[in-house]
Amino acid sequence: MKKILIVYKSKTGFTKRYVDWICEEVTCDTRTLNETKSSDIDKYDIIIYGAGIRAGFISGLKKFKKLVDINNKKVIVFATGAVAKSDDMIQPVIENNLADCKSRVGFFYFESGICYEKMGAFSRGMMRIFSKMLNAKKDKSEIDEEMSKAIMSSFDNSKKENIESLVTLLKEYYKF
Repeated sequence: MKKILIVYKSKTGFTKRYVDWICEEVTCDTRTLNETKSSDIDKYDIIIYGAGIRAGFISGLKKFKKLVDINNKKVIVFATGAVAKSDDMIQPVIENNLADCKSRVGFFYFESGICYEKMGAFSRGMMRIFSKMLNAKKDKSEIDEEMSKAIMSSFDNSKKENIESLVTLLKEYYKF
């Protein structure tokens, strides 16, 4: 059986919840990004990285990429975010974060939510500014409208069934 490590960064708890759900289905070791070293990664066959999306970028991904040799390890990245899953949302995230390695890295997106209670003051302030920008925008797209409503208060759209495609891939590809 292949050894799997999930490295994650979770500020508001959504990514950690998804990590826990994956570990309920597939045997994995876990580490936060801050406690992970390159030497830790060398011991594993499959490395999964998970974190939230912030302003179109997966939090901590640059640091993670420095720790892992993507050419010699099977790497999967999952991102959590407040917006419903759509190609219009996912494609820019892939381009912003994985353009240099998208042919070698699997990518999954799991809808989560917003938790103002666990955000820092800077993040809360940025969300307020973003909300005002969206509200002032003329000719809002459907995504703009959805986002404008969604970011007004805390909410949680996390669902365990969101991990099914990732778990299926792991079970089939790695023959658990």
